[in-house]
Amino acid sequence: MYKLAIFDFDGTLVDSTPGIVDVMKVVIDEYKFEAPMLDVWRNLVGVPLPRQMEIILPGRGPEFHLEVADRYRAIYDGMAIEICPPFPHLMAMLNELQEKGVHVTIASSKRSHLVQVVLDHHGIAHHFKLVVGAQDVTNHKPHPESVHHILKHLTIDPADAVVIGDASYDLDMARNAGVDAIGVTSGIHSREVLLLSEPRHIVNGLEEVVPLILEGRSPIASSLPLPIIKEQK
Repeated sequence: MYKLAIFDFDGTLVDSTPGIVDVMKVVIDEYKFEAPMLDVWRNLVGVPLPRQMEIILPGRGPEFHLEVADRYRAIYDGMAIEICPPFPHLMAMLNELQEKGVHVTIASSKRSHLVQVVLDHHGIAHHFKLVVGAQDVTNHKPHPESVHHILKHLTIDPADAVVIGDASYDLDMARNAGVDAIGVTSGIHSREVLLLSEPRHIVNGLEEVVPLILEGRSPIASSLPLPIIKEQK
């Protein structure tokens, strides 16, 4: 059994991707950006907002990036609870992991106070030992700093931890930290994209996550074809 589960937030614990994309559409319309920008931007869910601006607006400077990011935040912050409904099976999963003694944490590219607002609203904040957000680390996903921070804070060995996320950035963060990963196809990236990051498992939803966490590193529970899985060191 893994002692520690490190969850991404958007697209993993809460079904926020559609709402996030809607906010992107509003910003694109307000600034009269080209419509194809949305396809690029939506694939960056999970990347810190300042970095998103650099990628989608490469020809503009930091001041304009900040202006657009602030506008996005102004819209999003007023809708944070509304556009972050929990996925089905979230409560059952959290209750079972707590019952089994698994430490549950969050590593998100969202600002941690917004994550906390949603957790408090749904009455589930007490399930999480630690929430690490964008402002809590210097280096963001896929850099392993968030994972290292959590491991150090809870004094847990990497071999006893697993990252669960819906985006390649989450799975690459896990790999860079020397930690196992479970990909979930409930968010921004498809199974095919997640496969490229070589997680230990890929599942369709939270209802499939608990058995894998409780099974730990045993290959018996693997949900990937064996030739795809590489031995974790």
